[in-house]
Amino acid sequence: MRKLGGIVIIIFSLLLAFSGAISFQEDIIFASIVFWLISLPLYISGQIIRTSKSEFKHRGKHWVSIYIFFFFILPLLFYLYEFYNHLKEDTFVNEQFIIYEPASGILGDLSLGVFLILISLFAGRFLNPGLKRKGLLNAMIIGTLIFLAGFNYFIFSDYRGIHEDKGLVSSNWKGEEQIISYEEIASVHVEPYVHYANLSSRSDETRFVWKVIFQSNSPKNEVVYHFSGMSEFRLEQTIDLRKIAMENNIPFIMGDMSQETVKWFDLDLELEELDKERYYELFQVNYK
Repeated sequence: MRKLGGIVIIIFSLLLAFSGAISFQEDIIFASIVFWLISLPLYISGQIIRTSKSEFKHRGKHWVSIYIFFFFILPLLFYLYEFYNHLKEDTFVNEQFIIYEPASGILGDLSLGVFLILISLFAGRFLNPGLKRKGLLNAMIIGTLIFLAGFNYFIFSDYRGIHEDKGLVSSNWKGEEQIISYEEIASVHVEPYVHYANLSSRSDETRFVWKVIFQSNSPKNEVVYHFSGMSEFRLEQTIDLRKIAMENNIPFIMGDMSQETVKWFDLDLELEELDKERYYELFQVNYK
């Protein structure tokens, strides 16, 4: 009976911790208070009741470290990552941007790569509490944090987007803005295709995607935007791009789909329960 009571308390603490983790983006202070003052003490109490004080002294540090990593460290890291991106967007973007991306090139990929390394280092620290050379790992975490903070400050002005009036906007890390006006664009091409899942990545999946290619009068200034899957938001963005092209007398060319692509197109429409008629009209597929 004692063991069952401990398990019930642990489950309740896990539910509290999970709800706090998913509410980090909305209220980080409230989520942190719930975690440190309610869910974590409940979890520790539940483990002691489920086992014993002596066993908890022996194994409890491992359990608590795992708990803190998944329900506080990870949500906190993702909160900071999203906060940074929202800060950039609020600084540079207004309602006239049809599309905005927080990086104009490889620097954004590098920042993301360092962020993933940071998560891996924290995982190594908290998921292996018995690990030797903790001091070295702690130093690596601190060094990575400092580097990532400095690097993101360094590239804060790096972004790109499509503006209703200006055209294709790109800003590098120095804050130097480059604009390709609509008068300089010769054509807009949409290429629908199937993204096949990478078997080495569990989170990847095969899906219908498309890219929009802006061909300028200069071949060197080809600009590509990728749309990573079906959604109402991405549909509206692409329709807005078509509208802009028509208003500026720019040819808007829709690429043909193979039978395989049409199959995934129909399947994803069913799975996402989207407005089929609008998608068929945009991609010039006969409505069924």
